[in-house]
Amino acid sequence: MERVRVISPCTSANLGVGFDVFGLCLKEPYDVVDVKKIDEKEIIIEVDDKNIPTEPNKNVAGIVAKKMMDDFNIEEGIKITIKKGIKAGSGLGSSAASSAGTAFAINELFNLNLDKLKLVDYASYGELASSGAKHADNVAPAIFGDFTMITNYNPLEVLHIPIDFKMDILIAVPNISINTKEAREILPKSVNLKDLVNNVGKACGMVYALYNRDKELFGKYMMEDKIIEPVRGKLIPNYFKVKEEIKDKVYGIAISGSGPSIIVFPKEEFIKEVEDVLRDYYQDVIKTEVGKGVEVI
Repeated sequence: MERVRVISPCTSANLGVGFDVFGLCLKEPYDVVDVKKIDEKEIIIEVDDKNIPTEPNKNVAGIVAKKMMDDFNIEEGIKITIKKGIKAGSGLGSSAASSAGTAFAINELFNLNLDKLKLVDYASYGELASSGAKHADNVAPAIFGDFTMITNYNPLEVLHIPIDFKMDILIAVPNISINTKEAREILPKSVNLKDLVNNVGKACGMVYALYNRDKELFGKYMMEDKIIEPVRGKLIPNYFKVKEEIKDKVYGIAISGSGPSIIVFPKEEFIKEVEDVLRDYYQDVIKTEVGKGVEVI
């Protein structure tokens, strides 16, 4: 095999009360990551977004590739070509998609036979470069698909819940970017015990709701974050106003990752109405559904 091309989907992390733990894979938008062998022993990167660096030591895909190639003593060189479908800095796992797609493609290209958990670990090195933390709440759902939970980091543990029922999803993308590092720096360094208990309880309730296919309960608990969204919501234009305006027409609404994108689970009878409201405030609104993770084209 000389070349592998994959689709690597966007993801939504946190989902309200699940900060740094919950992740949801979305069907679209997605990146297309193409990795092929070359004669020269080097890593070459091409990206169709001029704002993304192509130096291997500054690009998340390059960092993931170098780590994997060093660990497995791969002597050949590779060229990574990335077609970005996910806007950088949008809170939809843009760096995670490139990282996960690269890890997945290299595993296929060189027959490394790594399992999905190990691929998540390698992909998270890209997140370390982009956000300053080796977090896996975006790369895990990108690789596993569906809904994931990061329950431990040393050693890495990922729990995967397949979603076998339809969930309509709208993503509103404000025309601003939020730096993940900065979005983490503004978070409180300590939290009230009562708020912590609230978030843990609601997070448990969301998992229960998924197993029972209860979209009403899932969305209700997702909207009751007492720790992260009260802080980060201030960075997103009209977030709290929109949340209040559509709360009776949706199962749930939350900030996607560190923002500014907003993930919305509209009730079936109000999909068009909710979409119209979102378009009144935000130019870009995406209709999508739950995705199944990275796949070879």
